[in-house]
Amino acid sequence: MAPLTRKRKKFDRDNNGAVDPIDIDSEEPGPTPSPARNCAGRKRQSKRPQKREDITAVAKSGNVISPVAGNKKTRASTFEVKQSMKRTADDLKKYIKTEMSSKSQTEKPPLIELVASVEMSGDTVHLFPYLSSAYPGKAVGSSDNVYENAMGLVAEYRAVAREYSRLSEGSSTAKMPSWLRWEKDSADLDELNKRMLTQATMLVEQQVVPSSIGVEPDTGEDDVEQIAWELLEDAHPRKVHRLTRTNLSVIFVHHFSDYLHRNLASQTAKMGALKYVEELQKKKQSDLMSFLLRVRCWEYRQLNVIHRASRPSRPDKARRLGYKAKQGYVIYRVRVRRGGRKRPAPKGATYGKPTNQGINQLKYQRSLKATAEERVGRRCANLRVLNSYWINQDSTYKYYEVILVDPQHKAIRIDPRINWIVNPVHKHREARGLTATGKKSRGLNKGHRYNKTSAGRRKTWLRHNTTSLWRYR
Repeated sequence: MAPLTRKRKKFDRDNNGAVDPIDIDSEEPGPTPSPARNCAGRKRQSKRPQKREDITAVAKSGNVISPVAGNKKTRASTFEVKQSMKRTADDLKKYIKTEMSSKSQTEKPPLIELVASVEMSGDTVHLFPYLSSAYPGKAVGSSDNVYENAMGLVAEYRAVAREYSRLSEGSSTAKMPSWLRWEKDSADLDELNKRMLTQATMLVEQQVVPSSIGVEPDTGEDDVEQIAWELLEDAHPRKVHRLTRTNLSVIFVHHFSDYLHRNLASQTAKMGALKYVEELQKKKQSDLMSFLLRVRCWEYRQLNVIHRASRPSRPDKARRLGYKAKQGYVIYRVRVRRGGRKRPAPKGATYGKPTNQGINQLKYQRSLKATAEERVGRRCANLRVLNSYWINQDSTYKYYEVILVDPQHKAIRIDPRINWIVNPVHKHREARGLTATGKKSRGLNKGHRYNKTSAGRRKTWLRHNTTSLWRYR
């Protein structure tokens, strides 16, 4: 008898499974259903289920087509099973997103047990190989929960890892408390002060005992000791090979020169602007002052004889004479022609004794500065002349700045240091010789040199040349 040849598998369009040829040979052929009956008897795929909030409702087996017992009954196709599983996975993802947004990441995922407990149908076995394959050592007929447990542990590990990463990022922004830093810095400074005091004592001993000069302390690996030694570097004694009087004198001169240099430097640093201007005015022949005076003199010549200045040309001198940069004080600049006072005699006829016949070599009894004050006082009759000072001169003119005060200004009237000039007795005080320049020309001043001119030159002469008979004889 010839051996049976392997027959080609026949696929039934109504059934998904292949028919075994051995079964065909062994079994009697039955009546084959007609295509019309078979098409009418095929189950229609259920519609897509609506969205549900409960994961158990999503994972029900109603959404997945279950297999029908027996080869003669129909089964769902692989494509339909994949579509059903895809819809179930989409619903599961949406539910997970809503749960993750409402709950913390550190909590244990409540979906692990539900997902692990969902029973897959028999048609989905070929889609998930781990459900059909057995791991080594697996007992036949035993329930396989290893994968579900492993997935649960992986989910828990991921939640813990996310929480750790969040905590690690937050820890980078943590700062040490300020009070703790202050305590540490205070302790470090105390330790540094103690080390410096010890080394300073050692340096003083080296100065007293010259043989120990140049011996450095053993700092080792102590950073505080090294810092203290570096801070006292300028105080380290210089090593002298042979101590003599010359070396001692050089050492003393060196230390005292440093001391004097520091003192002089501090005095120079304390010089203010007014002091600097005052020192410049004392050196009028310097290049700076000679150029400045020459340029200013040219500017003054272009201006009027009497004009108001916005600010004093010599602020240091003006302040020493009573000027204040406040309301009520005014600065006027005036120029006066230099030279003596020629006698106004027609044709030189003086009509007197020969001692009084001079015309050209006569000198005015008052200074040019007093003349400048008087001219400014006549120009500004409502102001009171306080004082004046020299600013410049050339071959023809001398230039002065006059300080005037407004007696009607409220800032002057309420100032106790200057309101004395408001009194009417100080009207035109420059014309009566009451200013500093006028008193000088009158021979008035203080001291033993001016005892005989206490009231003026003429009154003193009259008093000395008048015989008084009022006293008892």
